[in-house]
Order: sequence, then structure tokens, then C-alpha cells
Amino acid sequence: MKYTLTAPRDMTLSALLLEKLSFLGRRGVLELIADRQVKVNGVRTGEDVPLAKGDEAEAYTSARLPEVRIAYADGNVVIADKPAHTDTMSLPVLLREKYGELRPVHRLDVNTTGLVALARNQAAEEEMKREFKERTVRKKYVATVVGVPASPRGTLRHWLVKDAERGKVKAYSTPVKGGAESVTEYEVIGRNGGLTELALYPSTGRTHQLRVQLAAAGMPILGDGKYGDYAVNKKYDVGVQRLRAVSLTFTEARGVIAALRGREIHIR
Repeated sequence: MKYTLTAPRDMTLSALLLEKLSFLGRRGVLELIADRQVKVNGVRTGEDVPLAKGDEAEAYTSARLPEVRIAYADGNVVIADKPAHTDTMSLPVLLREKYGELRPVHRLDVNTTGLVALARNQAAEEEMKREFKERTVRKKYVATVVGVPASPRGTLRHWLVKDAERGKVKAYSTPVKGGAESVTEYEVIGRNGGLTELALYPSTGRTHQLRVQLAAAGMPILGDGKYGDYAVNKKYDVGVQRLRAVSLTFTEARGVIAALRGREIHIR
């Protein structure tokens, strides 16, 4: 199958392929390049060449595509169930044949599964981005964590600081310089030995927020390779973090997405 991709910024060829065709994995992307199954601006290449914003790549692969279920679709919006090992920015590529050009309006981590909203036009994109920016989108996640919270329900409040060099985020319990306040409500919905299932309701949307806050609270997400408990992950033989975005509600949807106003889109 041929995929036509446009570089959204200056980047390497492998970075573009890994973002847009993340289901191939890094090894698959490098093999695709080495096997000369990629053209850049119409010229076949076997090198991981640098790209400028707007450069076009054509990739040819017979790899099996991940299944992407659709929770909701109309003429303006598609809400997809993102599978694990898939970058949010790969969804428009995977869904293009059926839905045309799509624009993600928020992102989930590669190994977080669940609902992602995509706009089918500029007006829908602007309205949904407005809601996310103004925090009027109600979001619910479900996570399996290691440990048991002291209370069956509560609120996590931290100030998160990104370490771009290490690709990680650190949580502080009090305000710090450069820290972004992050707030998540939780409630216990199940127990299984030393594991707890939580419903999570973040009112902010910081990078790695739920993973970092839960780890800082002594309840790392099962399967999280960056902030989790390596020994416990190995014990349960879990390689994908148990975190799933199960519900989105656009409470103030206006204009072309008014059909979504107050409607909860949810999955199991």
C-alpha cells in the first residue's frame, strides 16, 4: 500500500515515517528506508535524509494495518478509538481512505489507548480546539495502577515540569518555577490484589499528566515503561500501559459541531 506524507516541519525522513506510520515501529521504519521503499519529492532513497517543511514522501509497505474503531462520526467530526503502539498523528493516515483529510485536535501518548477527536474541516478544528483550551471538554480515563490509594476517591494536584532532554516530566506537590498546575480527580472502581482500577477525570491536559501524577502519588500505571514499576510490569508480563481514554463530552459545542453539545461519546 502507498502512503503519501507531507513533512509538517523540518525533520528527518525516519521521524516523519515514525510519526505518521507509527504502527510500523522504529525497526520497521528503518527497514523500509534501507529497502528503498520510500520516495522523497519523487526520488527513491535508501537514506534517512533530512526533510524541510512541506517535503513530500511516498512510502510503500505491505505491513498489516492496526484496526481503528470509530466511536462517532458525522460530516464535521470523527472520534476514533486509538490502538496502542500508534501515534495520534498516524490516525489521519489510517482513516484517510474512508474519511478524507482529518486533523487531530488533541493527542494521546503512543501506548495510551482510547478516544481521540479529529476534525474534518477547519471550522470543526477551531471549535474543538477552543473547548480543549478552555477546559470545557469532560474527559474520563480508566487505569490499572500498582498499589491502593488511601481514599476511595480524591483529587491529585501537582505542578509538572518537562525535562525535554530526558523526554520525561517531573511532578512537584507545591508550585515551582516553570511548573504547570495539573489537576486530576480519581475514584476506585475495582480491586485485584495489589492492583487497583481507577476512573480518572483530568481537568487539565498536560504532557504525560496522568502517568506522572499517579506515579508521584505512589500508584504507577501498570505497564508504564517510563514512570512505572519495572519489577511489577515484568511480574504481570505487561508491556503496554493500562491507561485508556473512555469518554469525551464537549459541553459547549457550538457552530458546526453543535450536534455534540452535552453528548457523551464513550467506549469500554
